[in-house]
Amino acid sequence: MPVISPNALAPPASNDPGSLVPAQLREQVRRLERAHSGQKIGRQAAPLGLPEIDQLLPDGGLLTGALHEIEAGPTRSGRVAAHDGAALAFTAFLLGRLGPGTLLWCRQPSAADALPYAPALTSWIDPARLLMVMARREEDLFWAMEEGLRTSGIAAVVGETRAADPTAGRRLSLAAEKNGVPALLLRPQPGPAQSVCATRWRVVSAPSRDLVPRWQVELRRNRFGLPSAEETPSWLLEWNDETRRLAVVSQAQHGSTGAPQRQRLVG
Repeated sequence: MPVISPNALAPPASNDPGSLVPAQLREQVRRLERAHSGQKIGRQAAPLGLPEIDQLLPDGGLLTGALHEIEAGPTRSGRVAAHDGAALAFTAFLLGRLGPGTLLWCRQPSAADALPYAPALTSWIDPARLLMVMARREEDLFWAMEEGLRTSGIAAVVGETRAADPTAGRRLSLAAEKNGVPALLLRPQPGPAQSVCATRWRVVSAPSRDLVPRWQVELRRNRFGLPSAEETPSWLLEWNDETRRLAVVSQAQHGSTGAPQRQRLVG
């Protein structure tokens, strides 16, 4: 798992605060985007192997030529962990559903957050496929991601970031669409409501049964997918050591959480 630092750096992009868009107009735009999503150049869908989730996603899977966000959610105490293993593991799971090639992983050096633990990633990907980029600044991280999306042989690009830069997000989205390579932003905390990402996932660790890992996964944005009966579709996922696969735990197995329905962020 080699680690490199970029030498040529792009100038920092300016922040764009954006503007608030009425909910009705946003929904009309989403309907048009869904209608024409199949015509987008370079966009194909990679099934997650979870029918309950795939049925809501465009073309039955995760769009490859698009930007996706995975964020760590609050624990039962309301605290968001600085480095949530569930969100990182779900990111690795998504990478494992994509095609062959190098996986470019961009992050900033931090005393609090160690590098992804290679043996723990083997359930989903071969760590030898990872190329780690250590960036000193957020601007360098976004530059490295964008360059990776334009490079042949790259299967996917991941960026760990706390930044909320709409201009960088738009550039990553356009580069992913143009080259047919997915970009994944892994956030240690909830991101901004306004975003150009195709999907946004919130992942937290759930109480395990017999020491079996479980995650609570929310689909908080599904830009090109089908509407759901719930405002925020949510699933309890469980890892199976025998099949080496994730599975959705049915309501009958884990019961209703009794939590109030949460509003999906669709900006």
